[in-house]
Amino acid sequence: MKRILHISFMVILFSGTVFLLAFTEQEYHRKTYRDFRIDVLNASEMAMITSDEIKELIVKNFGEIEGSAITGIDLNKLESYVSGNPYVSSCEVFQTIGGGLILKTRVRAPLVRIINEDGKQFYLDYTGCAMPLNPDRPSHVLIANGRIRDHFVSLDKSERPLSAFPDSSVLHQVYPIAYHISADEFLRSFIDQIYVKENMEIELVPKIGSQTIIFGSAVDAREKLENLKTFYREVMSNMDWNVYKSINLKYKNQVVCSKYMQYEQN
Repeated sequence: MKRILHISFMVILFSGTVFLLAFTEQEYHRKTYRDFRIDVLNASEMAMITSDEIKELIVKNFGEIEGSAITGIDLNKLESYVSGNPYVSSCEVFQTIGGGLILKTRVRAPLVRIINEDGKQFYLDYTGCAMPLNPDRPSHVLIANGRIRDHFVSLDKSERPLSAFPDSSVLHQVYPIAYHISADEFLRSFIDQIYVKENMEIELVPKIGSQTIIFGSAVDAREKLENLKTFYREVMSNMDWNVYKSINLKYKNQVVCSKYMQYEQN
């Protein structure tokens, strides 16, 4: 008798479990997303894409998320789609218990605009990745031009890390100089252009003054820029900024200046 009761109990328990799972499955298929949110973790005015623009692209390719069936959205596909945008550096998608969908992203911001010798243009971002221009979002950043032979070549994400460029690429010189200029408020507002000469040495073009700043290579870039900043603040602040024809930073711990002829005669 006890054995029969035990078997009956197990049958009822199993049937109940199956029913509950079937009911839960039906409920899950009926569920829709109540909310859809995109969080850009490193949003800035310089970013090449905004959360609204990302959402617009998603709606175009996946339809409206809010109100759509939870089972109707392939989250892996959604994540891959957003991650594949050249202006997005990373993306993760999360479902919430309350029926929400959250997309957390990090986006790319341009550091320097590269104009190669053929007039082709692309950006290097703060991590050194090359990315295409965005015609809908022009960015006013430092420009590097001159004897730059490198071309932008699209990879799997329409981007190209700096490590993918050959060791001989002058971009390995341009990037650290641009990075340190951008990191300093004075230099960022003062330096307008990085120019690569025929001999692959680098010059900086200031926004104020007519002098040429001879930089040489990117070796000791931060130290050279600190010397330049100190020179302008402590020396040039008390004199005519057009006195010097050139300011040479090539030599370690030195700032060597050359005057225009009329100043040398006075």
